[in-house]
Amino acid sequence: MAQLDADLAVVGAGPAGAAAALFVARSGRRVILIDQATFPRDKACGEGLMPSGRAPLRALGLEAPLVAAGAPPLHGIQFGLIGQPQAAASFPAYRGEQAGLGVRRLDFDQRLIEAVAHEPRISFHERLRALEVRRSADGPTVITTTGELRARHVVVADGLRSSLRHQLGWTIGPRPPHRYGIVGHWQIDGPLDPWVRITFADGLELYEGPVGDNQRMVGLLCYQSSMRAFAGQLESRYRQVVRETRPALRNGQQVGDIHAVGPFSYRARTVAADGIFLVGDAAGFSDPITGEGIATGLRQAQAVAAALGTRFPERTYRRAHRRLTGDPRRVAALLLRLSRTPALVERGMRNHDVAPQMLTKLLGVGFGYWGFTRITPREWLRLFTGW
Repeated sequence: MAQLDADLAVVGAGPAGAAAALFVARSGRRVILIDQATFPRDKACGEGLMPSGRAPLRALGLEAPLVAAGAPPLHGIQFGLIGQPQAAASFPAYRGEQAGLGVRRLDFDQRLIEAVAHEPRISFHERLRALEVRRSADGPTVITTTGELRARHVVVADGLRSSLRHQLGWTIGPRPPHRYGIVGHWQIDGPLDPWVRITFADGLELYEGPVGDNQRMVGLLCYQSSMRAFAGQLESRYRQVVRETRPALRNGQQVGDIHAVGPFSYRARTVAADGIFLVGDAAGFSDPITGEGIATGLRQAQAVAAALGTRFPERTYRRAHRRLTGDPRRVAALLLRLSRTPALVERGMRNHDVAPQMLTKLLGVGFGYWGFTRITPREWLRLFTGW
């Protein structure tokens, strides 16, 4: 058998890939981490770390530094239609966790990369592109622009449109109706607003949340039919829609670049086989409506590190991945169904006034705290019929 370059090769140094490299290296294994980008780099992202992501962040030793650097808390969700009062749902309390964190993606990636640089068992290479992952009886090989990397296992974490997932023949999607996101940042003077705010309009939703330094991430999510209106005028149209949809932001100033991403709703035929593991968005992504992207990536990174220490790591990780993503996908599909029709949003707000615990329970399902059995038949009936 050919000599191994490392115990694990990780392709993609975003949150999921960098976290996987750190968790595996700290278990005593040698890791090679590669990414075609140069860090720090910015990407379109919801920039909210949901409460379920704080435990793996703490395990990496990064929670306290982020909080000390000014990462603001997220208390829950406030939602409603344009020009109407918003309903509020606090995040559910679970095992001592309740608040999330606003994490500016540019800063968060850099924190992770700094941790990678200080880990002696990780060899990190920027500006190195992976072209292919080859499978053989001796284990996987990563073909890069400068040569081959041989490792006992490979983690693929190269994002939503993963070229390696596609090359492996594991990609399913994207599935219609196609959804897109447009993300920017706004400077807002005034006291911290610790809520994720969702404003529903005809054909789109506007999401905003604090990310520190008096800035709020402001993202638009919309379907392909609405996205056509942004063609050739992405920045000006984005600013116009934000100000029309959220009048409270009219006194703010849009700062930095505006990024578009999508379509979403990619799946994978498998997330682990032949010594190759998919984590983060490369493992499948339904929609950012739940804001669980970063937290899910961190939890998958922790799960793959744990799986490598078992007798059947691929099978162990596949089971863990189903547990981490099954119910949250169903919650995302349900929220998408409700968000597409303003009448259903209005009904949801009325139902929330009568039974405010319903949305909190759904959030708990989405965070993986508990299953759908937590929600009673009467609550389901009220949600869909208003009775």
